[in-house]
Amino acid sequence: MSMRLGRSAAAYRARRVTRFGLQPTVLAWGIALVLSGPVHAQDTTDTTQATSQDGAQQKTAQEKKQATELGAVSVTGIRASVERAQDIKRYADTFVDSVTALDIGALPDRSITETLSRIPGVTIDHFLSVGDPEHFSAEGNGVQVRGLTQVRSELNGRDSFSASGGRNLSFQDVPSELMGGVDVYKNQTAEMIEGGLGGTVNLRTRMPFDFEGQKVSFSLSENYGDFVKKYKPSASALYSNRWKTDAGEFGILVDVAHSELATRTDGLFVRPFFKNANTDVDGDGTGDELWLPRGADWRALQYERKRDGAYVAFQWKPNDDMDLAATVFQSRYDELWNEDAIFVSNDPTQVTLDTSHPYDLDGNVFKSGYITQPGGVPMGTDIRASHRKSKTTDYAINFKWRIADNTEFSTDLQYIKADTRALDSTIALGVNVPYIDVGLGGVPSIGVDQDFTTNPANYYWGFTMEDVVKNRADEFAWRADIKQSFDSTFFRSIKAGVRTTTRKATNIDTGYNWQPVFQTWMAWWAVPTDQMPSLDLNDKVNSSLVHLDKFRNFYRGGAGVPGAFYAPVLATALGYPGSYHAIHDAASPYYVPGSGYENGFAEREPGGEYTNDQHENTRTGYAMLNFGVDDWRFDGNVGVRVVRTENEAKGFLIYPNVAYAPYLGSGQSEPINAENAYTDVLPSLNASWEMANNLILRVAASKAVARPNFGDMQAYQMLTAGTKQGVTAPTDGSSLPVSQLDLSGSSYDNPYLKPMRANQYDLSLEWYFDPDHGGMAWANFFYKDVKDYFRREARQVAFPGADGNSYDYLITRPVNVGKATIQGVELGWNQFFDFLPGAFSGFGMSANYTYIDSTTKVPNSSDTVPRDTDGSLFGTLPADGLSKNSFNVAAFYEKGPWQIRLAYNWRSKYLLSVGPNGYNGGDGGIDWKLPVYSDDFGQLDGSIFYKFTDHLQLGLEVNNLNNAEQRTIMDQNGAGSRVTSWYVNDRRYAATLRVTF
Repeated sequence: MSMRLGRSAAAYRARRVTRFGLQPTVLAWGIALVLSGPVHAQDTTDTTQATSQDGAQQKTAQEKKQATELGAVSVTGIRASVERAQDIKRYADTFVDSVTALDIGALPDRSITETLSRIPGVTIDHFLSVGDPEHFSAEGNGVQVRGLTQVRSELNGRDSFSASGGRNLSFQDVPSELMGGVDVYKNQTAEMIEGGLGGTVNLRTRMPFDFEGQKVSFSLSENYGDFVKKYKPSASALYSNRWKTDAGEFGILVDVAHSELATRTDGLFVRPFFKNANTDVDGDGTGDELWLPRGADWRALQYERKRDGAYVAFQWKPNDDMDLAATVFQSRYDELWNEDAIFVSNDPTQVTLDTSHPYDLDGNVFKSGYITQPGGVPMGTDIRASHRKSKTTDYAINFKWRIADNTEFSTDLQYIKADTRALDSTIALGVNVPYIDVGLGGVPSIGVDQDFTTNPANYYWGFTMEDVVKNRADEFAWRADIKQSFDSTFFRSIKAGVRTTTRKATNIDTGYNWQPVFQTWMAWWAVPTDQMPSLDLNDKVNSSLVHLDKFRNFYRGGAGVPGAFYAPVLATALGYPGSYHAIHDAASPYYVPGSGYENGFAEREPGGEYTNDQHENTRTGYAMLNFGVDDWRFDGNVGVRVVRTENEAKGFLIYPNVAYAPYLGSGQSEPINAENAYTDVLPSLNASWEMANNLILRVAASKAVARPNFGDMQAYQMLTAGTKQGVTAPTDGSSLPVSQLDLSGSSYDNPYLKPMRANQYDLSLEWYFDPDHGGMAWANFFYKDVKDYFRREARQVAFPGADGNSYDYLITRPVNVGKATIQGVELGWNQFFDFLPGAFSGFGMSANYTYIDSTTKVPNSSDTVPRDTDGSLFGTLPADGLSKNSFNVAAFYEKGPWQIRLAYNWRSKYLLSVGPNGYNGGDGGIDWKLPVYSDDFGQLDGSIFYKFTDHLQLGLEVNNLNNAEQRTIMDQNGAGSRVTSWYVNDRRYAATLRVTF
């Protein structure tokens, strides 16, 4: 291993190629592909995708000889993966951290999202969707790099995305079994595709020329969740081969994977506290002001997903100067989760403390007791089902041609298409319980009158709510690059290229369509009495559509909650739209005529105003100069990337329709064809200097952008008009002057949004103290100056009236405003303890820690001003999604046939959202929205494998060994900050068999 580091200036210059063990065939990936691994891998040519977005240089005869010598050493398993990730970091053109899998199908986690959380500076949410504190996710979601969610996703250095209204890939949709590695770029070079403001995540697959000859492997797993108590299978298979013919060398690789998972999550919630004087505590005949919770509730969520992937790669090398590669990649994802939830749906200003039962207060803040209100506490019992199917297919072809000894040309063509279909359906019953008995302190205890809740006669049909999503997107991308190398003592090469894309996206989302069946607030005006009709509305809609949910083994027996409520069955929720029509039609005879509810279910047809059509073209050019001084062991690159973005959004403008302002319009709609264009100039500089043997100083500076998601650029605007305060609308048909009107409009989209932009800087010191055995330590300091955040803000915008004049409307919609600085440090250390005697020499350890601090000058969105339930405001809040501290610690043991790994991942408290569902309202005339935080969370995972032969390996993988409890925290001023929700999930076991030959 004499070439671990260049021991001379000449060797230093050669090392960046030889350590990756590149063969000319791998050059087919050209400039679009990133960072291959070292030749000490499992196969001497296991070199999936070479160097950052740059085809490797053609090796000289001497370099080939060096690579062959290196290939004589065969290292596999955990050690090889750690060493390869180390080499990727060391020899990259910018700041990169990686996780690799040299054993086929052996990424260290069952999902790519979990794998990403092992990388310094990368964190994930453990919730099903970003900003939703009410639904835990076992595998995690919402990847952030250095606290920013604007993360670009790539597959083999090319665009990759899901049809979800965004621009990136849903990493949980992609089979981890198909991946050879995951690279996270923290800074960038001029040749890298723009869009990664936080960073760029590149998923790497394998190519047939990565192997010397034929390679066959397969794996089988049986997955078990100990809480859901279900078994689910996983399997993958790979075949690769290469042949030399008169027409050149050919290679083909086929890789398929199927994975299933089932989990259960139980959660408890204590709802926001309200200050009221409904309770006479001291018996003086007047109410005393108390902070009382709205109530407490709980839910159990069953989650199942299926993930299928297929990948085919073809390579052809007709001669020493040409390479051709073609790939097809497809990922399918089918996710279904359903939730039985018991929740409060009451008026919190009417809540009182029943002092006839024992209670406890902390001053005037509730700790335990019976919560009630006049007429009982309205609660809901629902079944919610969310079913999502997605598919992404990627076709790519690449050609590389060595025109002359110092001149290389490559071109790359890609077509990608994606679609997503989703139904989120909720059907709820209502029940007015006499009281809720709540005890706080740790995991709360909750009690109700179970004689009451087990009587179906006390229930009524409450509401229906659906959200239908139908999205599709596709993109053509083409690029061409040329590289000219120089025989110079400083200028190594210059590289230039162009890239163009055409992307179309159609996102249809009806939004949550909540429609009441019977609610207590409908009494006497929509329903003729204060008694809600029973479950038996007719012969089809009756108690046969519900079941008694007993919540068996709730919270693993660690929480006291009532064990029996009636709720709708799952089939009723999945029966949309037929079941919705049946329920609302059955309810129609029970309404007061003219109340507006007797017409049945108002279904939203996907399309029309719910459609977001986007068409985007980009044209890019770049130039990059590579430089270096061998004697100083110094090299780097400087360049600039210029990108022109043109976006067109189609939608509708809806005019007001008020009798006293006919000059504004008559409710008519007209098409919107919004065009938006901007040009970004993105300079970059990267340099590294080996100050002493194995001690490298690295710096980088660049400008980055992140375009707004397509879901934020819908062209749809509804204009409204109303009278100003104190002005009475005429009833005689006369008009009011515009000076007496409030003209406004609200939207969550803006087709004229520009990108977020950042200047970013990195400085690191990397010490490879034992490079032959994976030993290294590093400190990486980073700073980002971000501007043009996306925030909703009210601004005056002129629109034409029916009379031809223009009128100013106060429009609330997303705009580019505000700035922030994000800074921090990443520390890391890897080492295998080969110096220990005997069996102890198999031990190794890896650890990294990230500290992030931020200063924001970003105004709150106009509709998410943090406000307590008593109307008081909160101080400055931290940036959402940003944990100040996070770390990973992993211990390894690899000796003889054994491979053992324990890994612990932890992140500190961070802001999830302001005013998410369950933490916002307008009660008491106050538009309140509470900040909700995710509490500290840490999870322990492990695996143990035994290799019976060089071809056969059997192991056990375990996730969530420590049975981690996820908690969220709601912030309140008067009532104090407190835990508001608690979740427990499965320990997940997987017995895995791997066969390779």
